[in-house]
Amino acid sequence: MTYKRGKRTSKTRWGVVLVAVIVAAAGTVPVLAARTTNVGPEIQQGGLTVTELTTRQQENNQWISALIPDGVAKERLEVGITKQDRELLATPHVNDGTAPLRIGVVKPVAGAVGKPYSQDFTRGLIKESPGGSFVWAMEVGSQGAQAIRLHLTGFYLPDNTEMYLLGPNGQTDGPYTAEGRNSDGDFWTRSIASETAQVVLRYTGTTPKIDRPEMSFLISEIAHIRGRPPQVMEKNHDSWACSDNAACLVDAQCISGTPADLAKDAVAKMEWIQGPYIYTCSGGLLADTDSGSQIPYFLTANHCFSSSNSNLETFFNYTTDICDGSCPDSLVTGGTPPAASTVGITVVASGGNGDYTLGILDEAPPAGSYFLGWNNTPIASNDGAQLYRISNANFGPQVYSQHDVDTGSPTCTGLPRGEEIYSKDQAGATMGGSSGSPVLNNAGEVVGQLTGCCGYNCADECDTASNWTIDGAMAYYYASIEPYLDPGTGGGCTSDAECNDGLYCNGTESCVSGTCQSSGDPCGAGTTCNEATDACDGTVTSCGDGFCGTGEDCNTCPADCRAKLNGNPANRYCCDGDLADCGNTACNADGWVCGGGDGICTSDAECNDGLYCTGTESCVNGACQSSGDPCGTGTNCDENTTSCVPVSCGANKASCSSNADCCSNSCRNGTCRGN
Repeated sequence: MTYKRGKRTSKTRWGVVLVAVIVAAAGTVPVLAARTTNVGPEIQQGGLTVTELTTRQQENNQWISALIPDGVAKERLEVGITKQDRELLATPHVNDGTAPLRIGVVKPVAGAVGKPYSQDFTRGLIKESPGGSFVWAMEVGSQGAQAIRLHLTGFYLPDNTEMYLLGPNGQTDGPYTAEGRNSDGDFWTRSIASETAQVVLRYTGTTPKIDRPEMSFLISEIAHIRGRPPQVMEKNHDSWACSDNAACLVDAQCISGTPADLAKDAVAKMEWIQGPYIYTCSGGLLADTDSGSQIPYFLTANHCFSSSNSNLETFFNYTTDICDGSCPDSLVTGGTPPAASTVGITVVASGGNGDYTLGILDEAPPAGSYFLGWNNTPIASNDGAQLYRISNANFGPQVYSQHDVDTGSPTCTGLPRGEEIYSKDQAGATMGGSSGSPVLNNAGEVVGQLTGCCGYNCADECDTASNWTIDGAMAYYYASIEPYLDPGTGGGCTSDAECNDGLYCNGTESCVSGTCQSSGDPCGAGTTCNEATDACDGTVTSCGDGFCGTGEDCNTCPADCRAKLNGNPANRYCCDGDLADCGNTACNADGWVCGGGDGICTSDAECNDGLYCTGTESCVNGACQSSGDPCGTGTNCDENTTSCVPVSCGANKASCSSNADCCSNSCRNGTCRGN
């Protein structure tokens, strides 16, 4: 198994305001795909399957556990979390693409716990054997944790020395030798799915002095990953035994025969430590065009992380055993949770625009894993195109969802269509923890990855009427990942035709020095680009300006969009005759047809003022316009006779204050009338 390392990139941060209004992206020149292509899937060769890895761990756990000195539980190192920590972890997460789901906290370990350099062990128990070998062990824990990880620093073990971390149900991580996993004396262990674990050090040498001075390590921090609350404490509409999941989530084990089938063996739950917290997202393996090697390229979202991370854990095949079966979570339903499949990732490309991160896993994925094929052909404007997904929602087992591209949706600020794919959920849903999961077309090819929710009610994952699912579009950012996924091309474009993405709102695309660039939004200030109609629409408005504009409705901006009309029924609120503008069905109840409440017209009939001399009225882009005076040079318009009369008789005005204003007629009640 060979694969190459990618270059490291610096970390970037980005944020968006997710309000369902259409706003043009000003002053940006997006980099577009260099060429369109697609790649088929590959299967991982060699290595251990998830089941084989679990079996090996259980075998190691059995013989190592037999070496632990009696009474080690009495030497337990307990690191607790605070009430503030618990409240923070219990705060509901909104999967709006601004941040990954936070699942735990990191707590420092007071004092020098372990074996400082040139000193004795400060905690734990030792069991010596004849000839100088020995075993040292200590129990660690954090009450209420679903899982824990240890941060080891100053780590150095001489020859014939190894360390393991053990948990219940056969869980084992290690051995750690020499300077540890990163070869620099500083690393995090894999997760142990329990609130308790045992650290075991085994020395098999013959030097009798057990406090060998060059042997050193400290347990400096413990990561506390929160326990999943019992179902009875959570929503009573949970659809299966995995509590805290929204009712509309669909267990991936219940679905087969879809374009997402291969993704079950390609998508992994991710957990990583960043600063004082632990986070989770989803991601998936991608194939490249080089058939001579298998590089574990892994795609996820930029808002999850954007720089290399040596402590990132991936959990492949993290799923239930049967449809709607128990969670792979020992604290809740028992069983043996799968061990982390890989640790560490090297990021090679990442960007906030398109919300993508592409990295190379530091370890090979399990045998039988699939590297998904992909297709960088634009799909964001293909209304109704079907999309499919497998994700690890809510840091739990895999779930399935299906979506249809919706080109008529509003767009969120800073997330224009084309850069993002907007879709409506048709089956299942996503939650916090689903971010970064690959989205596939009907051929099972990756076309992007999950950013999150855009809509009016993102706190409710099941509200398909108010929310849209958005994915970063591979077609948009492909030029930046092409050198890795398609190294044979050398990257770059050779003609303007290669750069044409078919999107009106990206402007004119051209090939500049081998890079596809766009002229940007073609619409001017005060207008928004409509990809569905290839036109610049309306005026960008704000609530309180007296205009019920794009993105405003009777609910979000009653000041502009709810006009109380006189007459029966007096308490009706409405916007105008087109109820689709504001969705207030009460406007048309009992035959009461509303019109003109917000200043937006929807038909020529609404604009007709009944006056001949103002010409023909029509509704143009929501505004009433008139053709003007129908009479030509040398004539004046006679409103009374609805005709054009010679200038010699004077101007017969539409309104008058005296007979002098009328042409051979009289001024009556402000209007010219015949004698």
